[in-house]
Amino acid sequence: MQIEKGAEPIFLKGSDKACLLIHGLTGSPSEMAYLAEKLNEAGYTVKAPLLPGHGTDIKDLNNTTWHKWVGAVSEELVKMSTRHEKVCVAGQSMGGIMTLTLASLHGNLIQACAIFSTPLWFKPFAAKYILPLLGGTPLGRMIGDLPSSPGDDVKEPQGAPHFSYGRNSIPATFSLLELMSLIRRKGFLSTITTPILIMQSSQDLFIHPNSGKIIYNSVSSQKKEIIMLHDSYHAITADRERGKISDAMLKFFSE
Repeated sequence: MQIEKGAEPIFLKGSDKACLLIHGLTGSPSEMAYLAEKLNEAGYTVKAPLLPGHGTDIKDLNNTTWHKWVGAVSEELVKMSTRHEKVCVAGQSMGGIMTLTLASLHGNLIQACAIFSTPLWFKPFAAKYILPLLGGTPLGRMIGDLPSSPGDDVKEPQGAPHFSYGRNSIPATFSLLELMSLIRRKGFLSTITTPILIMQSSQDLFIHPNSGKIIYNSVSSQKKEIIMLHDSYHAITADRERGKISDAMLKFFSE
């Protein structure tokens, strides 16, 4: 499938220190472009891959599960770890879920990680109650996808431009809910010992407000930090406070 303009993968060559950036559900690497530029200016080699099912047609995403996303980012991490002395990982929303999964499965390959707007539960009624019932049924697969609400992901209308489908995939969201359920199981987050920075907005319209705090309290990392933002919506890496995010991430990774 042809990749839509604005959804292309990002690769910026730098030094032996590298960072893998992972975008969110229905989104693309463009939502991580600002962070990619700032990391590269600081000397990092940066790679932000386009996840399976994304950046082409929503029908591709309707036929994609979390297994493919985890497989894709695991492959990227292993490749980067063979070519670079230091590898960090950062992810937005579903990308944060991928980052937590990598930290649990391949923590020995990751120097530090950062997660942004990472859900353990969703806030909207439909995502909490209807999708778990509908997503795994023939009806959910038949419907496939629904329009998303415009303007709910960024508070800044002139924020960093980023490509997304503009529709919500019912099967893909259901698959993400399955992975989120696995991560919430007792003992999963405690396997993570990688240094971790957690950032979340108090004005996020999509994720449960306690998600970041629960992740912070559950991981076993000796070095961990949580920062709350108050002037952004969900896509904080492309919203008003993206500068604060890049500054905090670079400081955390350097330490």
